[in-house]
Amino acid sequence: MPLHSTCKLWKKFFCMLPLTVLLAALMPQYASAASPGEHQIKAAMIFNMMRFVDWPESALPNTDGDIDICVVNRGAMTTAVESLRGKQVKGKNITVRQIVKAGGFSGCHVLLLSDTDRQTTSAILEQTRSTPLMTVGDSRGFTAAGGVFGFIILEGKVRFEVNLASAQRHRIRISSQLLKLAQTVLE
Repeated sequence: MPLHSTCKLWKKFFCMLPLTVLLAALMPQYASAASPGEHQIKAAMIFNMMRFVDWPESALPNTDGDIDICVVNRGAMTTAVESLRGKQVKGKNITVRQIVKAGGFSGCHVLLLSDTDRQTTSAILEQTRSTPLMTVGDSRGFTAAGGVFGFIILEGKVRFEVNLASAQRHRIRISSQLLKLAQTVLE
């Protein structure tokens, strides 16, 4: 390679250096802004869980209809789950609705209890004990209290636990593929 070509390459490199340094400095900020937050990860996990859960025919007929995600509390988790509205699982559109009164669980397929106190969680789980729905929560001890899927944070990552006895009471079947991914499976 002739000397003048080498010099041109070095010039280009040094001219580009400030731009490269600037981009490198901005990348960590950009990466953290673009990476999903905890609630978005949980919403994506709920979507994927729904793909590997089977409801009884009476609760989710093969005809037209929607899969209803019912949310008990309004908060950051509700906002994240709203992003699932209109997506499809099992050939059905997902709807998201807020539960505003006690006992308003009719038609729900997924019941999300986020940011609920222990007493409220226990009362709702008892009230829906044999209803064919997938209960999901993120409070400490949710699966031990009778919830089907409980989110936990382990080493800074979102994981989940499963309570198989609760799933059986709710008459839903969970795929063995999903069970393999669970941090803990309570029998």
